[in-house]
Amino acid sequence: MEAKSFWVLLTTLLFIIRGWRQIEGCLEQERIALFQLKSFFNDPIELKDWVDVKGSNCCQWERVKCNITSERVISLNLNHARRSTSNGYLNVSLFLPFEELKSLDLSNNKIEGFVDNKGSLFFISMLTD
Repeated sequence: MEAKSFWVLLTTLLFIIRGWRQIEGCLEQERIALFQLKSFFNDPIELKDWVDVKGSNCCQWERVKCNITSERVISLNLNHARRSTSNGYLNVSLFLPFEELKSLDLSNNKIEGFVDNKGSLFFISMLTD
């Protein structure tokens, strides 16, 4: 096989594989974590495109931004994404799958505080509502 033909074939295969991966969507563990967050941030209008449909790519959902190379979530805007008349405690362990998360907006959601999986309470003094 000629060197030029080899590189054309290799490049074509990479595009096919890359395109196939896009159909699958974002990383499965991050998609699952987003659905777990959706149970707390429960505004059906604000999170209307957060659906559990095969092939749904969470990197294309509103309020979610991903790294274009790794396809990992890098930003979540959850401002005003919770419908509740009372304050609630958010489980910070739900954010563990987001290894590349750089930006997180949790404002205006009546978050009283934060807990972990063991129920330990966290206080974060830098947050303002």
